[in-house]
Amino acid sequence: MSIFKKSGYLRVLFVGLPFGVASLIGGTTMFNEIPETPKELIVYEGVLTSFGETTYYEVELDLERTLFYVKINSEMYYADRRKERRIMESYDYKIGDSLKVWTNLNDVYIRQIVVNDQVVMVYKPPYWRAWFFTLAGILFTVMSVFYLIKYNADYFGED
Repeated sequence: MSIFKKSGYLRVLFVGLPFGVASLIGGTTMFNEIPETPKELIVYEGVLTSFGETTYYEVELDLERTLFYVKINSEMYYADRRKERRIMESYDYKIGDSLKVWTNLNDVYIRQIVVNDQVVMVYKPPYWRAWFFTLAGILFTVMSVFYLIKYNADYFGED
């Protein structure tokens, strides 16, 4: 029996099961941390001074992207997803428009925007991430537990 086959039980015990439990815990905590309404986001109000496409460099990812932006007073806010970008670019902006922009805390990405009391883009909570980690956690945890129960003889290297 190869060492890879002999160590299957230990890999599931020390990698598969902890990964499943961590994903399950992470997914369930994400549900509590995602703001459900724009009231829980930070709102910035002001007058539109410029808008259009610009190159944005994200330091954390070491990535340079072309994004649509709106500039309120001296701060710039960006639409980072294609869907949001299409929605925002289609609006007919004019310099001097009154804007309200909602973002996450310490973030520059627009989650909701209102121009002249007209909602251009509505906030949609990103629950897909929480569902992904929760379902992956359930899947890995259940598979690991079943493997550990069914193949407990693998721990001793038996065939």
